[in-house]
Amino acid sequence: MASLYVRSHRVDLVDIITQARYRTVPPRLMEIVLTISVGYCSNFTPTHPFFSQRTLCFRLTHLQHRGMLRQVLAPTLAELGINPSSTACQRVLQEIMERGLRFVNGTLSRGYHCKALHLQSVILVGPRTTNQESLMTTAALAISESEFESNNYGMVAATESSVKEMLKRVKVEDGEQQDCMVCLEELGVGFEASRMPCSHIFHGDCIGKWLQQSHYCPICRFEMPTH
Repeated sequence: MASLYVRSHRVDLVDIITQARYRTVPPRLMEIVLTISVGYCSNFTPTHPFFSQRTLCFRLTHLQHRGMLRQVLAPTLAELGINPSSTACQRVLQEIMERGLRFVNGTLSRGYHCKALHLQSVILVGPRTTNQESLMTTAALAISESEFESNNYGMVAATESSVKEMLKRVKVEDGEQQDCMVCLEELGVGFEASRMPCSHIFHGDCIGKWLQQSHYCPICRFEMPTH
């Protein structure tokens, strides 16, 4: 992984998670849900990168301070093979900050009662190449990014049958109350929720929609069947 470098990077707005019942959420309490998708390209197959994803959740205040953002993202970037101390990684962090804050400001200026923004950071990495090789792969990488975007950012849905069979309806008991990590709303005592095989619980509608897009648990990345 040490020889890999960042070939391209972009940040997209995936979803705006609004606050229920139009309650105003102070901007400092807004959450950022960031999905980092890293595509590993080789010189032999530049149009077919292998993608790995991680999803993190943190306060808007972390997005506003470079040091805090680096502290949150560095372990995940290192796990994905990107050196947090590299110049390229610093550019990635800067772009996440700039684009993320632009999305936040645009959302608030339109009057949304926003509780969280879901952002997607797509990073393509690969081995270092000569100038000639770089020119030859530039077009291929552009095609690869386009295909990745049209293919739902590499996410694969869980099968409908596995969702029906493996998710269990449960009532939230005292001591189990927590936030649903899809919509970030509270799962109160007595609420009927859906429990995944990994034991994490969510609103039924929330996890149902999530698994139509991704077969991973939003918290621990437990894998549901895809075929």
